[in-house]
Amino acid sequence: MGMEPSSAGGKGELPIAVSTDIANRLHQILPTLSAAEFELLSRYGERQHFQAGDILFKQGDRHISMYVIITGALEIERASALGTAILSTHGPGMFTGEMGTLAGRAAVATGRATADSEMIVISEESLRTLVISEAALSETIMRAYILRRVAYMQDQAGGVVVFGARHSQPTLVLRHFLTRNGQPTAYFDVELHTETAALMERFGVTEADIPAVVTPSGAVLRQPTLRQVADGIGLSSDNIDGRTFDLVVVGAGPAGLAAAVYAASEGLSVAVLDAKAPGGQAGSSSKIENYFGFPTGVSGQALAGRGLSQARKFGAEVAVPACVSSVDCEGQDFEIAIDSGERLRARSIVVATGARYRKPDLPGLERFEGRGVYYSASFMEATFCANEEVVIVGGGNSAGQAAVFLAAHAKHVHIVVRADGLAASMSRYLIQRIEAAPNITLHTRKQIVELQGEDTLEHICWQTAGGEVKTAPARHLFLFLGAEPNTAWLGDCVALDDKHFVLTGPQVPATAWPLERGPHFLETSRPRIFAVGDVRSGSVKRVAAAVGEGSAAVQSLHQVLASD
Repeated sequence: MGMEPSSAGGKGELPIAVSTDIANRLHQILPTLSAAEFELLSRYGERQHFQAGDILFKQGDRHISMYVIITGALEIERASALGTAILSTHGPGMFTGEMGTLAGRAAVATGRATADSEMIVISEESLRTLVISEAALSETIMRAYILRRVAYMQDQAGGVVVFGARHSQPTLVLRHFLTRNGQPTAYFDVELHTETAALMERFGVTEADIPAVVTPSGAVLRQPTLRQVADGIGLSSDNIDGRTFDLVVVGAGPAGLAAAVYAASEGLSVAVLDAKAPGGQAGSSSKIENYFGFPTGVSGQALAGRGLSQARKFGAEVAVPACVSSVDCEGQDFEIAIDSGERLRARSIVVATGARYRKPDLPGLERFEGRGVYYSASFMEATFCANEEVVIVGGGNSAGQAAVFLAAHAKHVHIVVRADGLAASMSRYLIQRIEAAPNITLHTRKQIVELQGEDTLEHICWQTAGGEVKTAPARHLFLFLGAEPNTAWLGDCVALDDKHFVLTGPQVPATAWPLERGPHFLETSRPRIFAVGDVRSGSVKRVAAAVGEGSAAVQSLHQVLASD
């Protein structure tokens, strides 16, 4: 019997509410495979029979197979604490799965046969082999998987339920974490949504528990850590503890993901660890317009998502959240400890932990974080300041991107810088946008010296170059100041400069280098440990430069592993 499906093709449906763009791409989200493609698939799986009503996989199951329908039909149903919904229906010629399937993460829904069916069952390992080996078929599968994840994200009624408050910093951190990691979330605010109180009572949640999470299985997590949330919804990795990898990349920003893609595609076993989400600082950018190949711009999250999909396609294990607490670099292999208690070993390391925005020395700053003071400008923050005055401090590209983005939502945006202008620190195209925007004003030679308010930010005090201090009403302050490297976890493993950025290549002092050969350009003072991106001393703070360094480090890494 041939592998051709029993009809001209399935009639897939996507009943959930999605954007017009996603709805118009239904043929790519739920494609029907050809007879030739079925023949290829038969090499990677085995045929099995199922009866109507059989459960193929349950929501929350990890490491599930991909099912390709020859005859029969199945439906994909997602449950949440708020109810259930049919995500899609599959007929002959169609296949199951989304990006989490490729990574071995928890299934976002339950798959149930709705008729007696025959299917090709392809295991997780065989699926990874398939998407690498069969280029044309891989394109169809990967596109469908990515678009399905986007569609699921748009279905806000499903997935995780979050109870929080708009002026709660932990709530903001949690929502950012779920959004940046592509997790469908229904959010209920105690201040904004009238139905919140009744729902909280239903699940036994009080305001003292906020932020609280209800997982799809109905478990209630009160003031959880990010790792507890990730474990509760099946987002965290269960496949790194105790393992040894050719390469461990610490940091999943553009530099780290680029290193992972190139290393994994060349056959190295790779793990990527990040404390928050793929994309790093760039992942929070509303729009990057000066990255090569994207003439109309690309959001940081979209760029990060594509990089993450590539890394997982080639077999890299990307673990989030995984905060590295220390590294032992004295042995033949490096031992890395994660704050959750997991440990793994690495033949080599790429340090790609980037830099964070510097916090100014302002009394009471922490008290206003999430209550009027923010360090990123996403759609979430934009809703907080709709039709209100906004103050941005900083003169770099991140500040410029935030100003342009927020100007579309806020009544007026004020940019405050200590310098005489923006030309020395910001790209010209952003300066032109700022100059053209009628509701953006640049304030030069000024700095914020005090924050005022009771429960939330109410006023700021700024000082001019002449020393005069003025007070102005301000409920929303965005800080994009300088950069501090994330290198504390390295201890004294590698040499740092006076600002704690990692020294590499010719910057490494001769007294700190132990081998006869010299260090490669991106190699640190410790052989087989490389540093790329913003964490590296003297690096160019641009996404394209970070990606280039990530790929270049892998080239040097091959030489090091072959010779040392």
